[in-house]
Amino acid sequence: MHCVSTAKSRWRLATNLYVPILLLAALAGCERQSESAKVRSGPLRGTTIQLLTTNSAASAINFPPVDWSKPDVVEDGFIRLGFDKLSSFKYDVYEVYSETNSGRPLLKSDDAIPPRVKAYDEKRVTVTGFVLPLRSKRGLVTEFLLLRDQGACCFGPRAQINHFIRVKYPEGLRHGPPVPWKVSGTIQVREIYIQGYLTGIYQMDAERVIESSKEPGAP
Repeated sequence: MHCVSTAKSRWRLATNLYVPILLLAALAGCERQSESAKVRSGPLRGTTIQLLTTNSAASAINFPPVDWSKPDVVEDGFIRLGFDKLSSFKYDVYEVYSETNSGRPLLKSDDAIPPRVKAYDEKRVTVTGFVLPLRSKRGLVTEFLLLRDQGACCFGPRAQINHFIRVKYPEGLRHGPPVPWKVSGTIQVREIYIQGYLTGIYQMDAERVIESSKEPGAP
């Protein structure tokens, strides 16, 4: 009950952020540690009470069209992957209120991850973005969201679910001013659920995190 109360409180105080980011921040202190996120599938059970759709057209800045004909660039054993590709498709979500889930809303989507994006699943990649801390240990950030837009951290357009990556970095980083970070590790591209909530479609186990002079709009 304490976890649910904390989540509701953070929801009210940070309404400028997009639903999955809020859920991740709220659930970060409540969820149990596991070796990997479990992917759940199948239809929702129970009676749907209400739907709340999101509007991707009103969201953030669009990148130029992606040229998928160009081969991936590999640097130090990592594919240079940009949010221009990761955010290049529509993936809208909506809330589903179900009687079987104690009245709590669940997130669902009718969209699919394109095969050319899903092909990066379990690949070693480097992605540049902005850090939004989720967990810290002894002053070091060990889990965070890597966002494509700096504004999604505190202000500006709301991030969509394919605008961020949830990153686990046990070594930890010392987070400071809002500068771009270059994050290298193994990425998972799939629907990720935590306590029944769809919280994202990208997750990464980071091996290296360094500051970058490059903006996240390109690989």
